[in-house]
This record gives sequence, structure tokens and C-alpha cells, in this order.
Amino acid sequence: MSLAVAAVVGVTSFSPYVAAAVSNQEIQQKRNAINSIQSKQSSLQRKMSKADQQIEQLQTQQAQLAEEMKKLDMAVSETSEKIGNLSQTIDDTKQDIQVLKKEIAEVQARIEKRNELLKERVRSLQQSGGVISYLDVLLGSQSFSDFINRISAVTTIFEADKQIIKEQEADKALKEKKENELTSKLTALQNDLKELEQLKQTLNQQMDEKGQLIARLKQQEQDVSEQKLALAEEQELLKKQEAAIRAQLQQLLVKQQQEAARSSSSSNSSSSNVPPVTSGAFMWPAAGSVTSGFGPRGGEYHYGIDIAKRGESVPVVAAADGYVFRSYYSSSYGNVVFISHVINGQVYTTVYAHMASRLVSEGQTVSKGQIIGYTGNTGQSWGVHLHFELHRGPWNAAKSNAVNPLSYIN
Repeated sequence: MSLAVAAVVGVTSFSPYVAAAVSNQEIQQKRNAINSIQSKQSSLQRKMSKADQQIEQLQTQQAQLAEEMKKLDMAVSETSEKIGNLSQTIDDTKQDIQVLKKEIAEVQARIEKRNELLKERVRSLQQSGGVISYLDVLLGSQSFSDFINRISAVTTIFEADKQIIKEQEADKALKEKKENELTSKLTALQNDLKELEQLKQTLNQQMDEKGQLIARLKQQEQDVSEQKLALAEEQELLKKQEAAIRAQLQQLLVKQQQEAARSSSSSNSSSSNVPPVTSGAFMWPAAGSVTSGFGPRGGEYHYGIDIAKRGESVPVVAAADGYVFRSYYSSSYGNVVFISHVINGQVYTTVYAHMASRLVSEGQTVSKGQIIGYTGNTGQSWGVHLHFELHRGPWNAAKSNAVNPLSYIN
């Protein structure tokens, strides 16, 4: 933040018309600051790549958790259905028990009523002398017909007593059967109630597990969101810092060029590290000599040319009017700028790699001869130079459109 504030203050307070001369040390300090920020951006990019991997892993874990939650929801649904069915069974059993109790009570009432009747019959027999009384009845007949009638009456009484006893025994058996059925229903009811309690306990446990899974998903989502937000804020801060310092550097370079122009005009000296704008489609992108040409090199293929000026970091300019579609730090190219050109209806792409610093940003339009950076030794490079590529068509990783720049530069 301090660097950003200092950069902004520097931009707002700087004027290209300040009398003090611009020193190379000032320019180098700005370049060093830009390089430092770009190094931080490269580190941040690695962190963001790592964060993306972590996010991908978290998303995979979340997908797995989602599957677990789906299974858990199905288990909860099945358990709830079982509880509903079992609750209905328990209710039906309770109704059956009430019906059995009522039936048993009715049978018991009949049994008790017959018991009273049988007790009354026994008392009557005891009082009248039992079987002898029946003989007296038979022997007391006045005629044969009367005797037959009396036998029929006695038989009817005996049969009635036998029927009462038979019904009494049947009711007792029915009562025992009902009581056994009642006992069985009660046992089943107790077992069902126990199973219901276990199912409810299982359901509560499943609901707790589901709650924990949901909490884990929410926490993971929150952690990922906070991590992405922090990285995005840091990235935005670095971009603003770099933009502020680039603005300062550009003003210093403009002022230095103005001073150099005035000095050159006064001394009639034509020497300059900025290559002159020439006719033709493309111009030289940097002052110096070609130290490595286009074509096979050391068992590999060199898809561009290397331009260097011994012991110096010199300005790099746009080889033609174009549009900057990529400006970043690459692990292989180092500080690199990609510019797209359309010349006579043909698309070309130029690449400027291994620069010490970049002075243009993505989305910027540049003109032929405009300074876009300075030669350097960043990325996979050995020695200060500019690696320059020219592609007839869009750039691709296979570099199938690469052509020899020397065939196109005037």
C-alpha cells in the first residue's frame, strides 16, 4: 500500500517540465520497482494457480459430499416411511387390543353369569335331595302317560344343565384363546414400540450427520470465497502499483528523450539507442546486431532472432502499428509483449521477449517506433538482448506461423 501511495503521489506531483535533469539511476529505480512488482505478480500467479488446484479439489470433495447427502436423504426418507408404516401398525394393534379386551370382558360376563346360574342349580339340588327328588317325581306319576311326561321333563332339565356346562366350557376356552391372542398382540406392540424408538434414534442420527455435512460444505465454500477474494484484491493492488510506476517511468523516459533531443540538436550528434523509423511494413525493433538468427540452433529450432547491443539495455520499439493483446511475465519468455498487426489485409504477430521491463499494457494501441520496453535478461535467457519473433498469422504454441523477421524488415 505504501508503494502504491508513493507511486500515485509521484505521478500527480511529477511534471515533465521540471528543470532537474533525469538520471539513468531514476529510470533504473523505476524499472527495478516494476520488475519487483512483476516478480510479485508472477509469485501471485503461482499462488492463484495453486489456489485453483485447491478449489478444484474442494469442488471434487463437495461433489462427493453432495453424493453422500443424496444417499443420506434417501436413508432419511426410507426411515421416515418405515416410521409411518410402523406407527400405523401400532395404532391398528392398539385398536385390536381394545376390541379383544371388550370381547374378553363380554365372555367373562357370560361366564360369571353362568357360574351364578350353576351355583343356584347346585343349591336347589342340595335343598331338594339331588337325584332322589327326581325319582320321587317319576315315581309319583298317576299313569303311564304321566310317567312318560315326567321322564321327558326330567330329561329336558338334565339337557339344559348339560348345555349350560358345555357353553361355560366353550366360553372359558374362548376366553383363554382371546387372552393368549391379547398377550401376543401386547408382545408385538412392545416389540414394535421398541423398533420405533430405534428407528427414531437412527433418524435423528442421520439428520445430525446431514447437518454436519451441510455445515462442512458451507465452511468450505466460505473458505474458498475468502481465499479467492484475498488473491483478487492483492492482484488488483499490484496492477495499480505497476500502472502508477509505469506512468512515472513513461514520464521520465519522455523527459529524458526530450533532454536527449535538445542535447543532440545542440551538439549536432545523431547517435541514439532508439532505432529510426524506416519505410516498409516493419522496422528494426531495437538497436544492436543480430547475435542469433532464425532457424536450427543447438539441436533445437530458433523461431526468431536475437538482437543485442554490447553491455547496454536499449529501448525496444513496436516494429509496426498494432494492438497489444498480451503483456505479462512468462517463465520462458520473461517480460514479453505480443502485438497483433494487420498490414494489407494480412494478420501478423510480433513477439518481444526477455525484456527488462514492459511499458505497454494489454488492450493498448501502439504506433510504429513507439517504445514498449527495454532489452533485458528475464525468463530463460542468457545475457541482455531482445528475442524478436514474427508470425505470418496468429501466434500459436507450435509456432507454425513463424517466419524469418529479416525477410520482412527494411
